[in-house]
Amino acid sequence: MFRMTRTLLLFLVLMLAMSSFAGSALAADEISSLVLNKNEISLEVGATTNLTATAVFASGSTENVTVKTDWNSGAADIATVYAGAVTGKKEGTVVITATYLGKTVIVNATVTKRVKTMTKDKQTVDLRLGQTDNVSLTAYYDDGMTENVTNKADWAIDNNAVATVTNGLITGLGAGSAIITAKYNNQTLSLPVNVEIVKRIDPEKSQVSLLLKGSEKIKLMATYPDGTVADVAEQAEWVSDKGTVADVLKGTITGYGPGQATLTATYGTKTATVKVDVDNAIKLDVDKQNLLMKKNATEQLKLTATYASGDPEDITDRAEWSSSDENIVNVIKGKLTANNIGEVTITAKYGEKSVKTIVDVDVPRRLELSKETYSLKVGADEQLKLEATYADGTKGDVTDRAEWSVDNDVIAFVTKGKLTAYKSGETKVTAAYGGKSVSAKVQIDIPATLKLSKKTVNFQIGSAEQVNLFAVYPDGREEDVTHIAEWTSSPADTASVNAGYITGIATGAASITAKYGTRTATVKVSVGVIDSLTAGTTSLVLKKGETKQLAVTAKYTDGTTKEFTSEAEWTSSNTKTATVDDGKITAVASGEAVVTAVVESKSITFKIQVDMAEKLSANVPYLIFDLGEARQIILSATDLSDAPKDVTNEAEWKTSNPLVAQVSNSGVVTPVTRGKTTITATYGGKSITIPVEIGVVQKLEADQRFITIKNGQSVQVQLTATLSDGSTTDVTNDATWKTSNYKIADVANGLLTANAPGKVSLSANFGGKTVTIAVEIGVLKYLKTNVVKVELKEGEEAELKATATYADGIDEDVTKPGMWTSSNIMIADVKDGIVRATGKGTARITVGFSNLKTTVVVTVK
Repeated sequence: MFRMTRTLLLFLVLMLAMSSFAGSALAADEISSLVLNKNEISLEVGATTNLTATAVFASGSTENVTVKTDWNSGAADIATVYAGAVTGKKEGTVVITATYLGKTVIVNATVTKRVKTMTKDKQTVDLRLGQTDNVSLTAYYDDGMTENVTNKADWAIDNNAVATVTNGLITGLGAGSAIITAKYNNQTLSLPVNVEIVKRIDPEKSQVSLLLKGSEKIKLMATYPDGTVADVAEQAEWVSDKGTVADVLKGTITGYGPGQATLTATYGTKTATVKVDVDNAIKLDVDKQNLLMKKNATEQLKLTATYASGDPEDITDRAEWSSSDENIVNVIKGKLTANNIGEVTITAKYGEKSVKTIVDVDVPRRLELSKETYSLKVGADEQLKLEATYADGTKGDVTDRAEWSVDNDVIAFVTKGKLTAYKSGETKVTAAYGGKSVSAKVQIDIPATLKLSKKTVNFQIGSAEQVNLFAVYPDGREEDVTHIAEWTSSPADTASVNAGYITGIATGAASITAKYGTRTATVKVSVGVIDSLTAGTTSLVLKKGETKQLAVTAKYTDGTTKEFTSEAEWTSSNTKTATVDDGKITAVASGEAVVTAVVESKSITFKIQVDMAEKLSANVPYLIFDLGEARQIILSATDLSDAPKDVTNEAEWKTSNPLVAQVSNSGVVTPVTRGKTTITATYGGKSITIPVEIGVVQKLEADQRFITIKNGQSVQVQLTATLSDGSTTDVTNDATWKTSNYKIADVANGLLTANAPGKVSLSANFGGKTVTIAVEIGVLKYLKTNVVKVELKEGEEAELKATATYADGIDEDVTKPGMWTSSNIMIADVKDGIVRATGKGTARITVGFSNLKTTVVVTVK
């Protein structure tokens, strides 16, 4: 008895555990939604992007179901998808569909051509404030096509305060530098942008004298990289180190208090300063603060004093004048005389005040020679020309006034720019003037390049060939220097040379070098050197025990040939498969081997296959069918000679999941249960895999999407499954059916029976797919009585009727089945719609049926 009780307890525990597990599994299968990590993707041809699928269950738990999800591409020629990995095939758009447990999500994919490289039409951009410029981008695709992708690229700038960029249109906003970046597909380019960048800024005056409350406007000249000059006084930023003495606004300087101040102007990345003197009584002005003079020229300066109480007065003769270097410029009462080249400062002093003028005498900003390189013959001469560019932009020939020199006067000599060549060689000529100097190369009988009549020579031992050498000079002339050049050979025991005449001595390679002046040229020589080995065929397909004779021919660098079959060194990489003897191949066993023939460091290889397959192919790429059927796979093998052979019965067959489908030794696939598997066939060292789907459901559909019935009624629902191959089958009796509330409705094999009024969900599951149908049972649209108000005398009775109108519009008398109640049975009582007045007053009679109620007011007098 005890043993029986213990067995019964164990059985109950096991049943409870199984029930709990089944409940958990059932709950886990109830998926709420399917979420992908992307709803739109873009990729190039050949590129792959990964999608992930996450299932969100009704319990709130989530699971990565990427591998379990059914993925489908709307156009496999544009993009393929496998386990969430999308691969671009050709340009176009495609919809990728992911389906898991009845939930489907789509992703729009755009495939573009792969960009090999991208170019821009500008390397840098220089702009003024408010100015615009366009940059054009060109994409070069893998297929050789090009396209202007300026408007397709993504543009960005690292400093929005300097400039903006939209579809290649750049607008300068503020002075400074920035980097523009353009990105298109996998290519990125950058472009430097400079806005309002100037080479220098120069104030019209470096020193200003003002009376108290006086003002003066000066110019600030900016010089740009292109050489243009503009007044930017109003655009520059001005700062005063003593604002109580003097300040400036848009180039207008105003004196506010006695003393001295320094004004700093900033424009772009450049700055300049102006000294300001403010006095209560007097200010000094010189008519020229910067002056350019030629040597021996004269210039008169004018000094003006302005008093607080009077008009300007010329005080040139009364001032004290001085020069920082009288050897360059001397000054007497404002009159300047330029004596020598150089730069000086002229100072005019009157009382305690002074003003300065900068004088530039023939000081060049730069010097230029007529050529960068001079090429002469020995004994020839050439007149050089030196040109000076001054601060005011003017130019002048200073050849006769410059100081000339050469680094090596043994090679050449120069006087007043006349260059004379003495000896072959190279030196440098230098011209100096006004503190500046410039140099140029001088080449005497030195060619720019050497040119050979032949750069390579290929011949046999004992053969000879003449090679000529030409010197090409910078002026374009050519000269045959074959017999005066220096010729050498390395190694000399392979080839000899004499005045360009090359003779082959021994097998090998040599370099012949010709030297003339400082230049050299090289001839590559091959003497009896094998260029390559050739054979009639480099691949063999043999049967076990078969033999085949190979032949090897050597081709020399001069084009001649010779057979080397017996002299070659033969080896086999796999003697268990094939052996070789003087080029004779013997097939030993199934397999592959590489046979190599070596002749004088050159080699050639032969691919040998013995009873092997080069390629396997099946008569079907995949199989899709249902239970109760069988399919035959035919396997064909192709060897190196492209000869096909039916090897179905010779191959080794395997299935990845024998619980889904089995395969015979002759390639016949028999289904076991619904699901997916792969069949693999192996033959001759090659394998091929065929995907198999047995009754895999792609879509599950019910013949009804919404059901409305009355309590006690039944309705049959039919379920249809669509398989992967597009075929359909009725699975009503095979599906798993359930309702959300069995007290309201029950279901068996698709037959739904209404038990009580209410709303439920009917679901059917088959092959991993689920269909849900909303069901309403006895749901009323209206409930009404024949009257809404009744007047009775005490003791009288009245008969009420209740009518229910269902959602389908059908009316039903529900007086008897309705639930009648009275708000006060001491005034009125009710049963099955019969109202009896029991006392004076007012009572509410309520009738309820299904989900609705209505009220009748009863008054008893």
